[in-house]
Amino acid sequence: MSETSRVLLVDDDELTLQMLEATLEDDYQISSVTSGAEALARCAAESFDLIVLDVDMPGLDGYETCRQLKADPASAEIPVIFHSARTSIDERLQGYAAGGADYLPKPFDAGELIAKIGLVLSNRAKQRELSGQLEETMNAVLSTADMMGEAGVVLEFQRQLGSCAGYADVAHAVFDALHRYGLEGCVRIQGKGELFASNGRGPCSALENSILDHLVSQKEGQRIRPLGPHTGFAYGSVVLFVRNLRMDRGASMMERSESERMGRAIDNVAMLVEGAIVRVAALDTELASRDLADVRHLVSMTRGALTDISARSHSQRMEIQHAFEELTEEVELSFVKLGLTDDQENFLSSIIKKQAAKVMASLDQSQEVEQFLGRVIHKLNQHG
Repeated sequence: MSETSRVLLVDDDELTLQMLEATLEDDYQISSVTSGAEALARCAAESFDLIVLDVDMPGLDGYETCRQLKADPASAEIPVIFHSARTSIDERLQGYAAGGADYLPKPFDAGELIAKIGLVLSNRAKQRELSGQLEETMNAVLSTADMMGEAGVVLEFQRQLGSCAGYADVAHAVFDALHRYGLEGCVRIQGKGELFASNGRGPCSALENSILDHLVSQKEGQRIRPLGPHTGFAYGSVVLFVRNLRMDRGASMMERSESERMGRAIDNVAMLVEGAIVRVAALDTELASRDLADVRHLVSMTRGALTDISARSHSQRMEIQHAFEELTEEVELSFVKLGLTDDQENFLSSIIKKQAAKVMASLDQSQEVEQFLGRVIHKLNQHG
């Protein structure tokens, strides 16, 4: 590291500069200037790894020169070693306040100078390494925070699904989650209850419907597929088209961080679709349960009605039969009072019996209906 380090020497005394150069030139790339203004100009035009700066100079002294160097972002990170005959604690504190890294007394000791420069450069290298590690750590922390935030969207979506009472609610939950990812698109949900399609603002346009039709028609291949710079998710009952979500990230020369974000977004959207499928299936099950309950209620009502009809039919038959029996008995008793001949009595009795037979025959037919109703009731009892 020391063989390539560039050191700027600043001193208004030519002899001191020559001595400093002679001490350091074998180990460093040396440049020299004789004033603070020149030092500022050189640092603005070139890069240096360290500056040895005289304190007592005309014009800009060492402290002011250092302050201006530290105020400029281009030179703020260059370590400065002050070089001065004034070595009191107050002077050293001024050097520290100005931003110096060390303080070297005049006349300098070659060994001490080399040691101080080596230590400052070593510390600067370590500082750069730590800064790089810190930057990597911060990037990792920020990336992790992004991932946690993205995962939080999925978790909130799963929580929101529990309150969805229909396909429209599921679609709105999907669009809310997409919005949090900075995405938009259109969705079609085809369950047992109905077909629902929307783009988040209203019904899908004809073009959007044609895209969704295309995704539905793709029976072979992956359920997640690129559509130009967009991505389609075809998962059976839920089909989703997301705009500007790229799968061909390598071909698009996308930056690594953006490519990673897109990859995570695809994974997260896939989880949204899978969650939506589960909720649609649950809604279909609830619908089927309601339909089954309605059917059972209808069966119960039908069974009750048929039972009532059967009971009424049987009761009516018994009443008619009993009425004819009473009529026959009363007619036969009246024969004595009427003074009818035997032929007349037999004639009247035959008429009554003939009509009674017709009525009972008709009732026998209704009894067949009653028996049929009985069989229906039996089956309803088995399935009810």
